[in-house]
Amino acid sequence: MKILDSVLSEFEKISVIPRPSKYESKVAKYLVERLNELGVKAEIDEVGNVIGEVAASKDFENKPVVILQAHMDMVCVSDSSKNFDPLTDGIEIIREGEYLKAKGTSLGADDGIGIAIILHILANHSKHSRLRVIFTVDEETGMSGARGLNKKCLDADYLINIDSENVDELVVGSAGSMRIELKQTIDFVKPAMKNAFEVKISGLKGGHSGEAIGINHANAIKVLGEILSKLDCEIASVEGGRAMNVIPSEASAYMLVDTQNFNEISEKFLSTIRKQYDETNAQIEFKSVDKTEQVFSRSNFESFLKVISELEDGLHDSETSANIGVLKVEDSTVKIEYMPRFHSDHGREFMSEVAKSAAKVSNYEINFGETSPAWKSEKFDLAEKMIEIASQQGRQIKQRVIHGGLECSYFSAKNPNLEIVSIGTTNLDIHSPKERLLLSSVEPTVNLVMETLNFIAGVENE
Repeated sequence: MKILDSVLSEFEKISVIPRPSKYESKVAKYLVERLNELGVKAEIDEVGNVIGEVAASKDFENKPVVILQAHMDMVCVSDSSKNFDPLTDGIEIIREGEYLKAKGTSLGADDGIGIAIILHILANHSKHSRLRVIFTVDEETGMSGARGLNKKCLDADYLINIDSENVDELVVGSAGSMRIELKQTIDFVKPAMKNAFEVKISGLKGGHSGEAIGINHANAIKVLGEILSKLDCEIASVEGGRAMNVIPSEASAYMLVDTQNFNEISEKFLSTIRKQYDETNAQIEFKSVDKTEQVFSRSNFESFLKVISELEDGLHDSETSANIGVLKVEDSTVKIEYMPRFHSDHGREFMSEVAKSAAKVSNYEINFGETSPAWKSEKFDLAEKMIEIASQQGRQIKQRVIHGGLECSYFSAKNPNLEIVSIGTTNLDIHSPKERLLLSSVEPTVNLVMETLNFIAGVENE
């Protein structure tokens, strides 16, 4: 079987199993069974990670130990028209020209394709040093799998993480991030205005809040706040976004107004969005709806506009960024999920102060969740060798520090002597229903890992 067909076969078997973050038990069970089929002793650890031990091939027992690592969970998002339950529905895969896509949902190549590549390698690579396979849980929403991994599992010489998004890059560093919630209790009052409408922003590109944050994509929640600030209105509810680490492509509000002429403001904002951002498909729709019996108090409404306005969003500089990822009303409370990213302690402190300041001036409560560390490799021997191997295979790849987050940051903190690199296939528009895998990037990724394993085991020198 060809490399691509073999890898896609493994990926398809994974994709039929629902695997949103924090619900990986079914796919973990399947992967233990699959690893056992491949002769690998595997188990599930106390936090849900799958750990597999692969004995060295004969005569390679004393060579360096290598960890192959990927994560099991995926960001599950869908088109608004798609009836999709991530807890029960698998992914419908579509092969379309040079890409692999999903029908109406995110594809989950981040990071299902990394797992599939590792399974293919285990099934087809016969000479290697001792290997350890680590498939982690919850990479997308908290990295609890990496955080909770016993450091003895990282007792090795090298770790190859297969979770990067560009086949022409070899990642040697990544951003840290903070998970922040801002919230305010709503005092509902009777509406004074008479005409009820839903305003909806849609058609924006969205994307990963690390990798796509600097390529001029608009944040639908920010746009919603700007529109509402220009209207004489009352609001009854607001919502937008699907995940903290995804740039929102849609947002909406239920509002009441006295006037019903929205054409001018709609056209003005669409013109502005299309000029300022790479958003040619942006849409703003006003739709008449049934009138509600309660709306935000004027104080709540003004505080909401203030916090959305004050929160930093997008790329601040080369070191820091932030994403207003989720907006919702729940239990009579406005809740905002906010994720700043940083590459240094200074950047972390700066973005923390930005969030605190926005909360203070808008009278919102702020809660800081998990903070993941930034990672930058201090050892480059393996990275440089892999660049050399790729060149021998006819490809030019470059080292890069990315603005997204990787589990490598936790692995490096647990074992500073572990030499780590991250590679991957080319995955476009991840964390969105437009996610797609460039099929031609699969085989080069497999070949690079296999030849790297040969080099580490000394196979080329036999």
